[in-house]
Amino acid sequence: MADLFDTVISDSSADRPAFRQAPVGDYLAMVTGVKIVKANSGTQGIELEFTMREPMHTEDMTGVDLAKCRLRDTQWLTEKTLPYVQERLARISPETVGNTIRDSMDILPGNEVIVSISHETANRDGTPLNTPRLKVERYYSLGWYGSNKKAA
Repeated sequence: MADLFDTVISDSSADRPAFRQAPVGDYLAMVTGVKIVKANSGTQGIELEFTMREPMHTEDMTGVDLAKCRLRDTQWLTEKTLPYVQERLARISPETVGNTIRDSMDILPGNEVIVSISHETANRDGTPLNTPRLKVERYYSLGWYGSNKKAA
């Protein structure tokens, strides 16, 4: 077997841009999955998984492949957070209004929403991340975003 250190370096790999995380900003995203999760403390929540469809900003997207950008957001359910969770789910899909949170888990996949994302650069324990983790800051309904946010 040949020693891999004797392999000749080719420049074909250098032509391909390195993976880059999506820049901070607003994106059209589609809910692709919803599941119930449980924290170590026992608090339950719903984890939303998204496919990012297109940027709603003019930042440089060179080297960004939205299909490879993983976006998840967990909505923790407590007495305090319940109104916020309900509001966010209604922004994703008005069809969730009048349904239970459990029933809305079947309604949400396939719905599109505008998400405003930021980057997390470290884990909770302070360990730095090699690639920034995407974090959802805000949800905007498609109708509201189209008539308000874009006008600003």
